[in-house]
Amino acid sequence: MIKWFFTTGLMLSLMLVSVQADWREGTALPTAVPNAVASEMDGKLFIMSGKLGQGLRSFFEQYDIRADGWRPLTPLPVGLSHFAMTSGTGRVIVSGGRENKSARLSADLWMYAPDTAVWLKLGNLPSSRADHVSVFDKDRVFLLGGIGKDAGRVQSYHLSTGKWSSWKNPMPIPVSNAAFTRLGEEVIIAGGKSASGRPVKAVQAFHLKTGQWRKLPDLPIAIIGGALGVVRDGLHFAGGFSPATGKVMASHNRLVGKRWQRQAPMPDGGRHRMAYHAGDDSFILIGGAVGGGFYALFTASDRVSIFTP
Repeated sequence: MIKWFFTTGLMLSLMLVSVQADWREGTALPTAVPNAVASEMDGKLFIMSGKLGQGLRSFFEQYDIRADGWRPLTPLPVGLSHFAMTSGTGRVIVSGGRENKSARLSADLWMYAPDTAVWLKLGNLPSSRADHVSVFDKDRVFLLGGIGKDAGRVQSYHLSTGKWSSWKNPMPIPVSNAAFTRLGEEVIIAGGKSASGRPVKAVQAFHLKTGQWRKLPDLPIAIIGGALGVVRDGLHFAGGFSPATGKVMASHNRLVGKRWQRQAPMPDGGRHRMAYHAGDDSFILIGGAVGGGFYALFTASDRVSIFTP
């Protein structure tokens, strides 16, 4: 009997070590950020936050995925937070957000050129928007969800012409502060906060070519501010804040068929509103807040957590 307990305990310990080994720590952020966004281009991540836990300063740096190192960049010339960021063809695009001094929604559209380190204001959105999703597709920048008059509509900006287009099919469940990723020709949006202020479980996919929406299996719980990414074994969702329980989550799930299955949890505890990126072989979570609600701003994290399936 003693031998059986020893053998079983050893096996369980080895299993736990194996699960935790899926996560590793990357080089920490130069400073803690409670709310950040990320966009990848040419193996580099552009990380931006309009608010920091100390001093409410703007933060814009580049993270080299392969070298696991940081490099400072020219900060955005205006005081904004809760904006969306995307990148492609040598350009980084920042849209909307909230003005830090007044908290008013912004309609700004900015472009950053990494080769010259210069910011250029492209113009304005059709209407102010914040906490939304932005995706780069060839010569177009798509805006989906968020807070604002047109939050339920999908809009796209043509960089070559400077013109906006509005897509026919609205978002089935308009949400803000949602997790998102791109899978082929679709943008997948998971969780978030509805227009009535309630967290949702919904996972919605928008096709960038046809403009059609489809529904994917719901998340296990209604959650806001999580991270979503596609790695080689499928769609992963991690972290987030559950208003129903008042908890910042450390959970990590993978979509298998029509169900979300538990994976190795985040090793450093829960976080939400972090920057994130998923590639072929890793899921990277950067910064974010450890506390929920009012405490989010004062519980910023500088951690970089990397999951490898």
